[in-house]
Amino acid sequence: MNNTGKYIGLNQRIPFEVLDSCIDFYIKNGVIDKAYIFERMQEFTSGANRAAKASKYVAQILKRQLPILNKLRRILKEVPYISLKVNDRKAFCLSLISLTYPITYNLLTGLAQGFKVQTQINKRFISERVMSIYGSNRTVDVAIDALLPMIIELNTIKRDKISLYSLATKLVVNDPFISELVIYTDIKLSGSKSILLDDLSYKPWFLYFSLQNFDSRRLDTLVTVRESAVGKGYLSIA
Repeated sequence: MNNTGKYIGLNQRIPFEVLDSCIDFYIKNGVIDKAYIFERMQEFTSGANRAAKASKYVAQILKRQLPILNKLRRILKEVPYISLKVNDRKAFCLSLISLTYPITYNLLTGLAQGFKVQTQINKRFISERVMSIYGSNRTVDVAIDALLPMIIELNTIKRDKISLYSLATKLVVNDPFISELVIYTDIKLSGSKSILLDDLSYKPWFLYFSLQNFDSRRLDTLVTVRESAVGKGYLSIA
């Protein structure tokens, strides 16, 4: 699905529990098992056709982000993925979803800009922000309706009442690799070549994260740190 030259690609909710368990399965076995994905999806989705469609989205995320999954698999080695803290796993899933379906990133950064000036945002504001990028049609509406419950489940925003949303508590990320992935996701999807270290806390994407164990001196997997001409460090994709 494309609109005004922008890829949307998503029109159905992907439950965190399903993506999380399928990542765990891949880390353990090194295989994307479509039968397992469908089996898990049926636990959360009514109707075989809807479950099959949603399962394709999960498989697409895993296939497109195999390089990242394989890096995490090598880092974890004998440590189970499921032993990572749930907020780490939610940040990991959110980054993979955003990298596969950038409309997720655009929705969240648009929301972040709104939250800087007001504590609550309504559905109309969300739709206008996303449609300013993707155009106004039914496809975009459906994508927004699929994404809102997903990003609520991933602890970025919370629903205060019908069509009214506010910021959730930040996702505390403890795992260094996942912190690096969060940064990589912003560099890649923002279209920038780099981020100044001093600017991390100001960029819209980072409104949703608290990177606890981020150490710019130990980056060599997804992003790298360099010195700028003005003597300040900046991060770029490795």
